Amino acid sequence: MDETSPNHAKHGADLFSIFVTSFCAAICVAGGFGIVFQAFIIAGSAMFELGHSFVIAASLLNAAITLWLFLWCFARSWHVERRLKQGLEVDEPKLSILANLKGYGPSPAKP
Repeated sequence: MDETSPNHAKHGADLFSIFVTSFCAAICVAGGFGIVFQAFIIAGSAMFELGHSFVIAASLLNAAITLWLFLWCFARSWHVERRLKQGLEVDEPKLSILANLKGYGPSPAKP
């Protein structure tokens, strides 16, 4: 066994593998979120007799939040996979989708 190996081995995935991994992770997270909350919307509207307009409005809000979550998860996963491919550490997540798609320099040192 080689005991002089670096602490952070480089991640050996190509861009297609990174894309597929990021896309599938985003589908799982955002899809699960959207399905569960849509079930709450339908059940709540039936239980409290809130009507068709509530279901439509809440479903549109749920769709918007789910779409944002999908895009954020995809961007975050893409960002993390690129950092791992370069042998960098994973940095703290940011809520901005665009912040995850920008540069990926070294993470700040922790005290």
